[in-house]
Amino acid sequence: MSQTRRPSNRHRPSVSRPGPRGLRFGMVAFCVIRDPDPGLNKGKAKALYSLLVSYSDVTTRNTDQGYPYRSALADSLDCTKDTIDNATKYLEHEIGLIRVGRRKVEGKPDENDANVYQVYDQWLIQGCEPTPDTPPQLVARYGPTIPGFDVDAWLAEHAPSFDLAGWRAAYEATVCEQEAKRATQRQKESKRRKARKPGGGGTDSATSEGDGTEGGGGMHSATGDGTDSATGGGMSAALSRAGGLEPSSTDDDAPSGRSPGEPRRASTGSKGLSDGGFAAPTKDSPAPSPEEPTRRGRARAAKLTLEERKQMKAILQLLPPDLLAAVGNVIPTTVGRSMVESLAVGMDRERTPQQVVAHRLMPRWQRYWAPKFYAGELTPEVNGKKRKPFGPLLEMLRDTAECSNLTCEDRYDFVLDGECRNCAMRKVDQAADRERERRAAQEDADRQVLRGQAQTAAGGTVPVPAQRDSMVLHAPRARRECAEDTCALPLPEGWDDELCGKCRTRANRTAEIHRQQQEAAARREAPVDAFASAGPAPF
Repeated sequence: MSQTRRPSNRHRPSVSRPGPRGLRFGMVAFCVIRDPDPGLNKGKAKALYSLLVSYSDVTTRNTDQGYPYRSALADSLDCTKDTIDNATKYLEHEIGLIRVGRRKVEGKPDENDANVYQVYDQWLIQGCEPTPDTPPQLVARYGPTIPGFDVDAWLAEHAPSFDLAGWRAAYEATVCEQEAKRATQRQKESKRRKARKPGGGGTDSATSEGDGTEGGGGMHSATGDGTDSATGGGMSAALSRAGGLEPSSTDDDAPSGRSPGEPRRASTGSKGLSDGGFAAPTKDSPAPSPEEPTRRGRARAAKLTLEERKQMKAILQLLPPDLLAAVGNVIPTTVGRSMVESLAVGMDRERTPQQVVAHRLMPRWQRYWAPKFYAGELTPEVNGKKRKPFGPLLEMLRDTAECSNLTCEDRYDFVLDGECRNCAMRKVDQAADRERERRAAQEDADRQVLRGQAQTAAGGTVPVPAQRDSMVLHAPRARRECAEDTCALPLPEGWDDELCGKCRTRANRTAEIHRQQQEAAARREAPVDAFASAGPAPF
């Protein structure tokens, strides 16, 4: 072990855990340690997390004997400081498990000082709700492992700007690619075992590792469960492997009959729940029934049927070529189901794939999303890999349903090939309401000005007229108002119409739209009438 360097000034590096105190020993989150993420396992990220935990300030351990300088961390993991920097960056930005406070030397802004590390894993160990400053990507990744915790509600309250749908789609696509790679590896291993033993009849060569399945277990895993995991429900499977539900260390009904505050006893067996997590399941353990609630986080999404797959492929074939290339060939199950649901099959606003793409997706793509896509904002690069634009694709396919017109898409009637009549009337009504409110506010302001001028002219007080015994009132002529119930504007003298100018314009426009609809309906019914008037067939 090399000697740690002297601090550049009075600052020293430190590691802390936000949240309530009371953690004993070097406790780590099982969901992180068991996570099969390649980014955590290829580098030193997972080992760096465990090493930072050994430096964290807990109740029963004194950490003043050593400080986690980058050189000390590199010596402990037998790697370079560049490897430590890459692992730190992955844990901080991609996983959100830690947050690094980078400081500068006092009076020397170009010289770096000791870092301050914060590890946000205490809520995963205690099984409680995370603190408000917890990184949102960490909550989205491991939140489903906490029983009863609503990930969507927490992110909506504490991180409303976080793109949860896009993150889930990108994460599930990564998991699906990892599952497909593992299925291919299992196929190769099965072929190698069969090649070593001709006939493949041996129990050792035909038995898959750890599952007890006979007769070429590697091929069965690749074509059965492995492919199933690769094509759907990848996110739930990854969370299940990353770790089950972790028991809270402060739970009242703690195992072994001990109090929550009592120190942990050494475990001598693997039955039941251990103090650090769940014991490994035995071969004789019964499989959970479908009626039992799952204890492995979020339930796996149902597969798409053959008809739904055809509908999804029909939508994909109509996408712009550049967007289709960015989306790729692997579509997560949740994204595919959202694409199918955008068609609203069997509902009042049912659409065909051609209608959805032509009248909903393409206008939004050309008006808003295309400039962002070509600027690279929809496909940011994360750890050397571009993120796929699944979230923006679902936004372009989402049905807003702004009005009751069933043929309206973003205030455009694609049947009449023009502006939606309901949306146009609503726009006019909103403009009239704003004008009415503006006029009322202006009249109130004018009255206030006149009242102030009168008070100024009278020396600050407005004289009250003396009361008279009798008054002669001259009733003015009745004022004519607009016949529209929602308007009631005064009509000028000599106006020969019962409606005001704006209401008359709106009424004429409504009548014109109604006439165009009748003409369109007549054009559709004309061929049927012509065929009926042609008489009987000549044969």
